[in-house]
Amino acid sequence: MSVRSVLRLSAVAAVLSVAGVLAACTGPGASEAYTGPGWYLEKPYLIVLGGPKVFAGPFSYDKCEEERIKQGPETATSLLCVNHPGKPNKPYGLY
Repeated sequence: MSVRSVLRLSAVAAVLSVAGVLAACTGPGASEAYTGPGWYLEKPYLIVLGGPKVFAGPFSYDKCEEERIKQGPETATSLLCVNHPGKPNKPYGLY
């Protein structure tokens, strides 16, 4: 194999791995999950374009913390309670 074909294969593998990571980010974003003002249980992601995913809500702050703790110690540390007083009108990262 030539160097060019190896580089091309590695680029294809990188694109496929990024596509797999984006497909693994399940759950609606804040704009899609919004049903009213309150606290939403979200999981942030390092990939900015993917944005955080909402798992439950709206709650009061105390109820959101209860729901977060119910997820178990490993999962609860990666979830956040985020207040959305109004519907997010822009995609994540475009503020």
